[in-house]
Amino acid sequence: MLRTLRTFGHFVVIFQVAMCLSAQSQNSSSDTGKSSELLPSWLKLGAEERARMETLNGVSFTATDNTYLLQRLRVNVDLKPLSWLRFSFQGQDSRVFVSSVHPAPSSQYDPADLRIGYVQIGDAESGPVSFRAGRQRFDFGEGRLVADPNWSNVGRSFDGWMVTLRHQNLRVDMFGGASDKIFTDGFDTPMPGEHFYGVYASVKNWIPNASIEPYAFWKLEHNIKTELARSGDLDEKTGGLRWAGKLPQGFDYGLEAALQRGSIVDGSIRTAVMHLVGGYTLPDQRRQPRLYLEWNRGSGDQNPRDGVHGAFDTLFPSSHDKFGVADQFCWTNLVHARAGVQIKIFGSVTAGAAYNSFWLANHRDGIYSGTKLLIASNGTQGTHIGQEPDIQLRWLAFRRTAMDFAFGRIFPGEFLRNTHHDFAYNSVVLGVTQRF
Repeated sequence: MLRTLRTFGHFVVIFQVAMCLSAQSQNSSSDTGKSSELLPSWLKLGAEERARMETLNGVSFTATDNTYLLQRLRVNVDLKPLSWLRFSFQGQDSRVFVSSVHPAPSSQYDPADLRIGYVQIGDAESGPVSFRAGRQRFDFGEGRLVADPNWSNVGRSFDGWMVTLRHQNLRVDMFGGASDKIFTDGFDTPMPGEHFYGVYASVKNWIPNASIEPYAFWKLEHNIKTELARSGDLDEKTGGLRWAGKLPQGFDYGLEAALQRGSIVDGSIRTAVMHLVGGYTLPDQRRQPRLYLEWNRGSGDQNPRDGVHGAFDTLFPSSHDKFGVADQFCWTNLVHARAGVQIKIFGSVTAGAAYNSFWLANHRDGIYSGTKLLIASNGTQGTHIGQEPDIQLRWLAFRRTAMDFAFGRIFPGEFLRNTHHDFAYNSVVLGVTQRF
């Protein structure tokens, strides 16, 4: 209890400082405009400070709790000496305080590192051709397979290259590289033995008010280990399609489906995923209430000894709020149903509430987080994982200041209870983001 109060005190101090800085920036906007005029037009500077307190109860669905404070500082420098030439850099310092986990995981702790650093020739947003090389973000679609997860305290970057081609409503991104491995006691470096290539296309308004996005990814890894502790290579191809758009009378829809084929060590890969969502926005211009239904399914492994790998590889996703705000599950061996509502409470405050239910896609597999199997199944323990109600709030306190609150509680279902993971999981998150 004392540690929780101390953590909350740290958060309050950071929040008060952010509010003071934001209020000062609002009151002196004219002075800020004058100071920005002192910088040359080819130079842009910016920064973002974020503090977030997280309280977790029932970690791993056991009698384990943890409360900690996450802090992340990012400083951006953009240089554009010519209309067709750009240099972009982002330094990052990520810390975690008063956590009960020691040492701090690399997903939370990465002090003083170069997160982004690339050179770009051409304009990727408006020009016909552009080329980017260096440490950069790869973000595609809704981020279900490849993204830089902003919710993360560290994020994700790749050392690689990207070529972007544009023609009217068509955009094609071709890229290659390796994800950066986080070192808490040194500078990040590309993941050894990893190669990742892909093509992602987007065609807008070919179907009215819709975007159709076919893609193909190729992932190669050397010296990996399987569940049976065998070592070898991974050669995995992922092909898929995302289709999202709006319909008359306030309706909207989205779908995404992907297949994976290839080989892993001495076995073959045969996996698939599907995402479907439909929404309806009521004709209330002030509050804009949106109701939606969502369904997700990712394949699991039937038998780890049959020579066929059936558990879907989620690649490099941004998984926050894709399967509930508690963020305990991923797209692997999962069936997920959700119903929710999003609404503007008043001008600068938006809210969302949802109800989730989870099942194992294959009763012989288990629960995954990323590519890691967390809780295995013997095939007789049931398939219903649990249910989760959740609530989210966002308050734009000032033009450059945002407050976020999220709460999710997972009630254990048949499978968790039968595997002796019968503690409910609670996640309470309170964060403030200040941009400069």
